[in-house]
Amino acid sequence: METFRHPGQISPFMTSHLADFFDHFGISFSIDGPQLEYFVFKKETGADISCSLTIALNDPADRIEVMTFYPGLNLHPHTRYLSAVCFFMVMQHFAGFHHLETGCRIHLNTCRDIFDSFYGLLDDFDFKIIPGEADNLIDIESCFLPLDIDTTMFNRRALPADYTV
Repeated sequence: METFRHPGQISPFMTSHLADFFDHFGISFSIDGPQLEYFVFKKETGADISCSLTIALNDPADRIEVMTFYPGLNLHPHTRYLSAVCFFMVMQHFAGFHHLETGCRIHLNTCRDIFDSFYGLLDDFDFKIIPGEADNLIDIESCFLPLDIDTTMFNRRALPADYTV
């Protein structure tokens, strides 16, 4: 059953899991040309756990392009639902970093199974499949509503000197 959430408010689901995420994990970011690369790390050790979190702004299309989103949280115990928190917070940080206003869209390419088990279930987004899917890969989009959320806990870090794409 879908519950109504007033625009401009965080869902109860997200509210109930934010503290758990930030008690155990942190997020840093690097500026890599026109995109931001995010890194999830364990607070206890400082070690990165994410594989790849890359977000770019497509100004002409007025949309956020999620190029990769592999936070690596599912590989750790007691992290159920925390990938959703990570996605939510990264989107809010990215929007604040670029001073995005309401009306922007989030776009990404994913597998149908991942849409069904993750993106399609996110209460704080309204991801829909864009017609024209090929095989098991689909394009999805969501309206995005930037909220007034504190993301000052995101630390900026330099890319390594030997960083190559």
